[in-house]
Amino acid sequence: MALADKKIVGFVVMGREPQRVGHVVTIDVVADSRGAGAGTALMLAAEGWARGQGLVLIYLETAEDNRVAQMFYSVRGYGKVEEIPNYYSNGQTAWVMVKWL
Repeated sequence: MALADKKIVGFVVMGREPQRVGHVVTIDVVADSRGAGAGTALMLAAEGWARGQGLVLIYLETAEDNRVAQMFYSVRGYGKVEEIPNYYSNGQTAWVMVKWL
């Protein structure tokens, strides 16, 4: 969870899967707090937790048209590995992005 002025401005949900793999289920930062470092802090915390668990890989999904998120993850070392058509309930395609730890 990310805080600013004692208010929650973001959160990340991550799980551990077999084969020492972590899955970022979701990460969100409220719109007026984006660009202030909360997302970066959340990802660093998630990755630190993953390393502490002995995980070797993290993956996540992001919407095909969400270029901002794709750039955010790319800068942090995540790469696109697979497209999943109709991933979201609205029929939108997702990219699976992966980072080796």
